[in-house]
Amino acid sequence: MGAFPGSGGGDAKGARLLVRYCVISDIHGNLVALKRVLEAAAEDEPDGYLCLGDIVGYGARPNECCAIVRSLPCCTCVAGNHDYAAVHSGKDRWFNLQARECLLWTRNELSDDNRGFLAELPHQATVNGLQLCHGSLADPDQYVTTPTAALPSFDLMEKPISLFGHTHFSEWFEQHLPGHLPEHREAPGGGRLQVQSGWRYMINPGAVGQPRDGNSQAGFAVIDTSTGEVTLRRVGYDIALTQREITQAGLPELMAKRLLLGV
Repeated sequence: MGAFPGSGGGDAKGARLLVRYCVISDIHGNLVALKRVLEAAAEDEPDGYLCLGDIVGYGARPNECCAIVRSLPCCTCVAGNHDYAAVHSGKDRWFNLQARECLLWTRNELSDDNRGFLAELPHQATVNGLQLCHGSLADPDQYVTTPTAALPSFDLMEKPISLFGHTHFSEWFEQHLPGHLPEHREAPGGGRLQVQSGWRYMINPGAVGQPRDGNSQAGFAVIDTSTGEVTLRRVGYDIALTQREITQAGLPELMAKRLLLGV
């Protein structure tokens, strides 16, 4: 097919004029990975950027990552659970011990400007026929890892495409008939999807800063609304440098070790 059904609506930030988007998610304070992803994405000449949340958490460079996301042209961003917890007290009790340690460290590190930026992020947004969320349309904290878990979001979709993160997996779900279980397509090595008329899709670009699908390379996606083509991409970055930044900041060593394993 050609353009996405429902595109061209101009939902936010001049979306009517934008065609190609770079989609990023789960940066988690990994500045080295974020810079590498944006460098690679520039090859596709995106018109705008979509960020699916969790800019901070785990990594040692939260302020720098926030600053870059805030500076991206025509960027729409939603809140991730780490973003929300970093600026709302009490939410941290839902995190495991090491994640909570990272979260409290991040909370103390954030500048006032970046704290205000994170506090204002919505849980969902719609841009040019694309619905954005972090966990799912049904629950911002939900991990969508199976067709059954994806079904509630498909039931809530108002557009043919929903973009989500949170699982740190490069993947997508596709559904042809409403109410039926969608099919699950994993793409840890990257992949390409051609949107078909009458189908609906939930697409996860993978994690920029902490992949967990067995591939340590940073993940992102490029969506062309004029052709209906979605490309999931993976790029290598200097993991050792990020690991040193984490350990030098005094953050849990596990957060450094897992980067090399992609888990």
